[in-house]
Amino acid sequence: MTDNSQIPTKEEIIKNMTKHLQTNIQDGEEVLLRTYDLAFIKGKMEAIGNVYDRLVKWATPQDLINKEKRMLTIYHDSPKITDSNYLRMSACIVLSHALKVDGEVNLRTLEPTKCIVSRFEITPNKFQQAWESNFKWMVQNGYKKSTIDTFEIYYNNAKEHSENKFIVDLCIPIL
Repeated sequence: MTDNSQIPTKEEIIKNMTKHLQTNIQDGEEVLLRTYDLAFIKGKMEAIGNVYDRLVKWATPQDLINKEKRMLTIYHDSPKITDSNYLRMSACIVLSHALKVDGEVNLRTLEPTKCIVSRFEITPNKFQQAWESNFKWMVQNGYKKSTIDTFEIYYNNAKEHSENKFIVDLCIPIL
């Protein structure tokens, strides 16, 4: 799907899920994402760039940064109900092996979760529109969000993309 305001169709959702994720398709659009072991730093949404800079600074000497490495953002608050000054998020890196952390870096596991997943190739200023489209699609198709935080899985570094775009999966955990 490209960076437009169209709501993805059921077929697009299924195509994206089967093509790009390590998943088990269940009941059409529902995807069971695998377990992710994560190192993370929590921070404010307004400082997301700085939080990721600190995470990369920590991860680089441990040889955790490479083209295959996945980064995630977990959103702990909804911008629909939380003042923008108080939105919290976690900048995460997916770990392939156990390691010790220190300082502000913590560990957590994101357990297997049923999600609605959509892949986008978008510029930073299109994320809100993409999320709103996904939530609208979710409601229109009878799904309900679970209490698990929403998250994004990144497949590239937008700074290395010719059009400064992220290739990202938006993940809405569902009941």
